Amino acid sequence: MQPLHLLLVEDNALDAELTIAQLERADYAVDASIVYDAASFIAEIEKKRFDVILADFVMPTFSGIEALTIASERLPDTPFIFVSGLLGEEHAVDMLKRGATDYVLKQRLQRLPAVVRRAMRESAERSQRIAVERALRETETHFRLLIDALKDYAVITLDPEGRIRTWNAASERILGFPAQDVLGHSANIFYNQEDRETGVFETELETARREGSASDDRWLWRKDGHSFFASGVTTAIRSEHDELIGFSKIVRDATDAHMAADALRLAKDQAESANRAKDHFLAVLSHELRTPLTPILAAVRLLEMKHSLPREAHPTLDLIRRNVELEARLIDDLLDLTSIARGKLSLNFASVALDTLLTSALDMSEADLRTKGLTLDTHFDASRCVVLGDAARLQQIVWNLMKNAVKFTPAGGRIEVRTWNADLMTISVSVADSGIGISAEALPRIFSAFEQADDSITRSFGGLGLGLAIASTLAQKHGGTLSAYSEGREKGARFTLTLPLAKAQPEHADEPRVEAAHQEQGRALKVLLVEDNEQTSSAMAEVLEMLGHEVTVAVTVTSALECAARSAFDLLVSDIGLPDGSGLDIARAWQNLQPDKPSVAITGYGMDEDIRRCREAGFRDHLTKPVNFSRLEALIQSLAEQSSK
Repeated sequence: MQPLHLLLVEDNALDAELTIAQLERADYAVDASIVYDAASFIAEIEKKRFDVILADFVMPTFSGIEALTIASERLPDTPFIFVSGLLGEEHAVDMLKRGATDYVLKQRLQRLPAVVRRAMRESAERSQRIAVERALRETETHFRLLIDALKDYAVITLDPEGRIRTWNAASERILGFPAQDVLGHSANIFYNQEDRETGVFETELETARREGSASDDRWLWRKDGHSFFASGVTTAIRSEHDELIGFSKIVRDATDAHMAADALRLAKDQAESANRAKDHFLAVLSHELRTPLTPILAAVRLLEMKHSLPREAHPTLDLIRRNVELEARLIDDLLDLTSIARGKLSLNFASVALDTLLTSALDMSEADLRTKGLTLDTHFDASRCVVLGDAARLQQIVWNLMKNAVKFTPAGGRIEVRTWNADLMTISVSVADSGIGISAEALPRIFSAFEQADDSITRSFGGLGLGLAIASTLAQKHGGTLSAYSEGREKGARFTLTLPLAKAQPEHADEPRVEAAHQEQGRALKVLLVEDNEQTSSAMAEVLEMLGHEVTVAVTVTSALECAARSAFDLLVSDIGLPDGSGLDIARAWQNLQPDKPSVAITGYGMDEDIRRCREAGFRDHLTKPVNFSRLEALIQSLAEQSSK
């Protein structure tokens, strides 16, 4: 059955049923929506599409004329047929003039299927005609635009042998030949001698004959002897019987674009070369700055492991360790500004007691405060202080804010640090000073890299203007905000850090605990330590030996491979940058010399590419200098326990 989506405007249920039944007897599968007021009528036509609208002429609250008026405005292409017992000829003619498609008297309802079928057929024909007319107009528009654009395109038609048949005005302008000089000649006259001898044009025609078209970008010659870079396409032209009757060749002068692309490629190559040189420089500089920090951490670890140290010394050692690690993080930020700008900072999230961290950061500023005679007031009013974040990075934010306050506050000034909980979900930390303040013009730029308020500040106080930019980025990475406020120059400034609280808030934060030096261990391991820096290798070897392991030190690739070939080891710990090669070479050979034995890379090269190369070479893990001895000890302890089983 033929589907029919019908909108029926009828207030008489029996008449509606008779109308639908009459259509169903004519083999229509009727999907009918019945309405009898304006609101329902409008709602239905906005909700779905109908094939035809049937309407009674006279109804108590909504007339057929009103329905026709609405339909003419909103659905002008949908057939509208009156079905009424009271529609006289005069009214019928008037309704047809107003836009009705047809009318059927209820007394002659058997005519309805034929009237509906004719109305729908005429509507479809009208829609098709409109679509064809629209397509013709669009084609004409496109053709006109194409003709207008042909001033930049040489359009040439060729016979099946490649001889020129037609030659438009743009062809003469681009190639320089008048039509009478080229008609009947082969189009290979535009190719250079080498291309003609190697049959480039003939190959192009053969490709177009076989594949339908052939693109060809190359240098062609004008009549005046000058060359230009042409971007062209040759297309095979075939008859309705698929017989080749010729070719069309379209040529465009692309010399400027080609030269620009060459210049862009050259600039890109130069930029990539400069970036590689920069990355190499930063990697080497990072390595050189990081390497001296490892002996400091090793010395701290050795001091922790000596039982004679008083308990009061442990917080000091912890302060040294945290600040060496923080210094390494600062090296990362200051040397790799690209990663900061791209938001590619790596964060190690854990529960952090912000009040404890603040105390540590303020201790770091004590000497600077004392030197300038600054007064520090602290008001730790926040009752909930635990956040989820990277402790070193959060300390870096506060330290940057304190350094900023100390730097821009004259001697004898005052700095105030406050914490509070504005609500149950956040903690805020403010650092306010009585310093030089910030002008209204500078406030919007205060967190931009390399920005300071004005040149006089740069000359008076120095600095790169990175601290606040780094702090703002870190705050955002923790889901928080960093804002600045000042009433103006010489009126001080206040920076406010707001962070989301961790969901779980312990009643009492555990105090830092120094691990026992002689904790229960598994079997002692034989460790091959490869490190060319004497201070680093000596300190690391001493730490590992105090943990009960046997350590053999090598300072070159050659000596490391000799040791690995001569003796069995349980673990390789190797630097990457060595005097006679790379630790990557040791890792590759290690897999054959000491199969199934783990290896750990320790290096000052901490970029993502460096870590990837270490993994690919066979290193199981990668530690960036300064070495995190807790992590190294945990790894070795795990290996020792596995070996003792």
